Order: sequence, then structure tokens, then C-alpha cells
Amino acid sequence: MSLDHATIVTLGSKLAPSSATYGRLRAKLENPATELGDIIGLIRLDPALTFRIIRLSNSVLFGLRTHNDSLDGAVARVGMRELNRVAGIAAAQQLCQRDLHHFGIPASELWENAVATAAAAELLAPYAGMEPGLAYTSGLLRNLGRVILEDLAPELYPGAAIVPMLSEWERGMFGTTAAEVTADLLDHWRFPADVAEAIRGHLDPLASPTSNVGAGVLNLAGAIASGLGLGLPGEAPHWIVTPAKLTLAGVTEAVLEECANKARENYCALCGSIG
Repeated sequence: MSLDHATIVTLGSKLAPSSATYGRLRAKLENPATELGDIIGLIRLDPALTFRIIRLSNSVLFGLRTHNDSLDGAVARVGMRELNRVAGIAAAQQLCQRDLHHFGIPASELWENAVATAAAAELLAPYAGMEPGLAYTSGLLRNLGRVILEDLAPELYPGAAIVPMLSEWERGMFGTTAAEVTADLLDHWRFPADVAEAIRGHLDPLASPTSNVGAGVLNLAGAIASGLGLGLPGEAPHWIVTPAKLTLAGVTEAVLEECANKARENYCALCGSIG
């Protein structure tokens, strides 16, 4: 079986709408001419995203004691700079609400891996000259394709995919990988090209004939998440740290260790604020 673009888009349209809304929101946040009213208006179109942003604005992550019940108040409290982070968490929460039985991944593990990978990628990004918000987004959404493939798997495979290399199982089963499906869908939703390309190449960032720094950052972020005990089954072979990967991402082993320690702190803070 091989999935074409039209099939991926059709399946993607059945996902929680917050993912697509997040892509449009990112585009607006990147435009300095965007007015606050346009941002709030877009978020209001997605009631689930609105609810989660308000809930997150009331979390200990922002250290405020007074309760807020409005989207306007939530955006004001969070601030435009942090809105990408909060909206991304809200979108990822919607995607990680069910177990991926055919991949052998419980929903809780999918969510924990998304948060840990995003936290690590955000910290590594500046060393690679990459915008931290883009790296953070790529970490949160890198498993989007697996949510799509899960809906096809029951027709094709009767048991969980407990295999040494999950990406090889995906290609054998679907003719593509979850990373490629994710990138294709994010392109359709007009996410920044750097996000899609980072996800497309992150399992083997050295395979591309051209330098894919974002993929290198996301790969090392995956290694950090795995080192924190928050990896996913069938992915460990992808996270072997090599000198070439460190060079691509512009970091040393010492910097990688420092980012890993900080990522653990950030992961605990994020999970504690929304748990």
C-alpha cells in the first residue's frame, strides 16, 4: 500500500482541528503586522483550542493567582511571545488523547514524548541558528502521522507493531513513514517549511544530500527524550549520537548534556502545569 497526498489530506481532515488552526496561528504570529484581534478571532473558531488556552493560562506555568475565564484575558496573560508555546501544547493535547494500539504506544507515552522532545528541541535550536519556536513545534507534532496511520492499520495488520525499527515497519506496511506523512500534512496546512523538512528528515538527518539542520536538532532532541526514559518503542536505533550529528546541530557533547538536564526541568514544569 502507498498513501498519496490526497489520502493523507483526507485523513488529516478527520483529526482534531486544533492542529490545522495552530498552523494558521503560527503564520499570523510570524507576521509583525498581525493585530491582536486577528489572533483572538482565529482561536475563537476552535472551541477546544480556546478552552485549552484559557485553562493553560490559569496554570502555575504563568505564576498568577487570579483566575481568568476569557480568551482575551488568556492571551493578555500569556503574551504574544508565549502564545506559540501554549497553542502548540493545546494542539498536541488533542492529538495525544488515544492509544495507538497498532504501534504499541499508549496515549500517555505519546504525549510525554511530544513534550519532552519539544522541550529539548527548543533548547538546542539556538546553537544551530534555528528559531526556537519552530524547533519546539517540530518536536510537538513529529508523531502526527502515526495518529493518521493508526486509523488505517486495523484493516491491514491485526496486532501491535512491536518491532526493532518502527519506521521500517511503517514503510513496509504503508509504503511511507509517519514522519513523511506528518511533513506532507504540515505542508498542506501551510506550516513553515522548516518545520515540515525537519520532521521529514529527523530519523536520519545525515541521509539528505543537503544540510538539514532542523532535522539534526530534532534527532538530538529525540535522543534526549529517549535518555530521559521518554522514548517510543521501535525508535531507539535512530537516536544514536554521533560526531556528525553533533556537528550538524552545532553542539558539543557537553552542550548536549547541559540541554538534556535543562530539558528535564522544562518537561517537568510543563507537565506539572497541565497535568
